[in-house]
Amino acid sequence: MPKRLYLEDPLTPEEREEYEIDLISFSDHQLDLLGDIRGLNVLYAGGAALLWIEGLSERAGPTGSVTVLELDPQRIEASRDLICEIELPAPVRLVVGDVFRPPFAPGTFDLAYSAGLFHELDVRERSAGDALAALASVIRTGGRVSTSDFINSTLAVQLEDEDLQRELAREAYGAELYGISLPERLVTLHEALLNEVRWRISPSCPIRHLDKIVLAEEEPEEFRGLPAVTRRRLYERHEALRERIRHEGYTRLDTLYVEGLVGNG
Repeated sequence: MPKRLYLEDPLTPEEREEYEIDLISFSDHQLDLLGDIRGLNVLYAGGAALLWIEGLSERAGPTGSVTVLELDPQRIEASRDLICEIELPAPVRLVVGDVFRPPFAPGTFDLAYSAGLFHELDVRERSAGDALAALASVIRTGGRVSTSDFINSTLAVQLEDEDLQRELAREAYGAELYGISLPERLVTLHEALLNEVRWRISPSCPIRHLDKIVLAEEEPEEFRGLPAVTRRRLYERHEALRERIRHEGYTRLDTLYVEGLVGNG
């Protein structure tokens, strides 16, 4: 990860280094579950985090490629600026697009990978199964779809945080996020669409000083447009969550990795 300046950073330089070391460790652990992906054409779906782009590029190597698909053009541009600062082994292409309608021809990629995508999907009009099927549609026969996401296995602070974000999205935008649940839901989703599905649960990975990062965040902008009663209720939840973080730190959820092969048709 390149060295960058942080304006009004809540962490000291030493804390920032520890925080980034832990993030890299978490990312490496998840990406190692993919096994050997050298030479593969990889689709990184529904995210544009530099850490994951770097990790996938390093693993795909100079004979492979990484295509990043992200709906938010601002995130794409932010990643494009950061990628210019570093050299990546595999070429990286950044594409603005929707995982429900990936703008690629069938069989374009060998592997589709997502990290933390499914719990943030808006399934108000289309299902999580639709998203998984759309990703599988651009993978060659015999290729893989692999996903990593948080699961509801512990009473971690993160679960309360994600529940609050889900309710805020519903009240502010009318969105219905897929959310976090027990691992069986995601495993069943993959088994309905893919072959030879396998999965693994990884215990939560502590990220040092994440509590300071979260507590330094400003009040969500979405609060401002809500009706007074709704805003008051969500603000009280928000403050209760912050108080819990002050006492417990920011405890994290376990992670589920699932992968399966794409069959004929």
